[in-house]
Amino acid sequence: MELMESIKEIRQQFEFTDEDQKNLIRLGEILLPLRDQFADEFYDYLSQNPKTAAYFKTEKAIERRKETFKSWFLGLLTSKYDNRYLLQLQKIGQVHVKIGLESFYVDASMSFVREQCRRQLVAQIKDGVCKEDLLVTMHKALDINLSIMTSSYQEEQLKKVFVSHKAEEHLVHFAERLLHGLNLFLTIGLLVLALGVVSLLGHDIYIAITGNLEHGVIRALGSLLVLWMMIELLNAEIGHLRGGKFSVRIFVELALVAFIRKIFVASFESKDPTSFMLLLGGLLVLGIIYFMVAKVEQQKSS
Repeated sequence: MELMESIKEIRQQFEFTDEDQKNLIRLGEILLPLRDQFADEFYDYLSQNPKTAAYFKTEKAIERRKETFKSWFLGLLTSKYDNRYLLQLQKIGQVHVKIGLESFYVDASMSFVREQCRRQLVAQIKDGVCKEDLLVTMHKALDINLSIMTSSYQEEQLKKVFVSHKAEEHLVHFAERLLHGLNLFLTIGLLVLALGVVSLLGHDIYIAITGNLEHGVIRALGSLLVLWMMIELLNAEIGHLRGGKFSVRIFVELALVAFIRKIFVASFESKDPTSFMLLLGGLLVLGIIYFMVAKVEQQKSS
């Protein structure tokens, strides 16, 4: 049913009427006696181009192609333009696609046949009105043939696009699921690290209570800063899992906190002045980087 609706729609679009179907009979009477000549001329035309000539390397292939042309030409002028004829033309188009013939060669070949037919009609028909009617029908018939045959190229392209789109869709879906899983794994890792920082904080508090109070308090303060940053990282990661943007600034903040804690601890350890100055220099560089990143993010948000 779908194919019959398609041929009806094609006939309507090209305004191919029952009168045109009758005109094919008259066209057949004029042109069919010349189909052997047309087949020879058509082969000569194809042989001029190395790419199309490559399909006819043997005499058997040449004769088969001529017979194929004559069979198509007979159908062009004698077939009832219905569902069965639509299937025949679709098969021809599928063969062209299968052998790798470019669609513009089909267009050019149809143009050649059109001109051959036109010249014969102009030469043999003297009545102007009859000539015009038959030429109009001939153009409609050739256009319908060309449209149906070249539709196979469009279908083949759509298949490729569909397969490509399908593969791309599966790949993107897999990547999204993998990325989501990695983000979950990262969240679990941050939770484990946060628990480790809590343990470190507890250890620093224990040192403050049982040993050097001043040293323990400073270390605990540094651990608190790290714990605070771990909480910020977890919040950022959870927001990212919910579709939010991930901020680069938070990593700079984490590095700053790590340097600050290192300086806190170094103030109670026997560090040489050079090492201490390097820590301060690193902190200064991170501060500058933090300022630049924060400024860029502020400009983007404004």
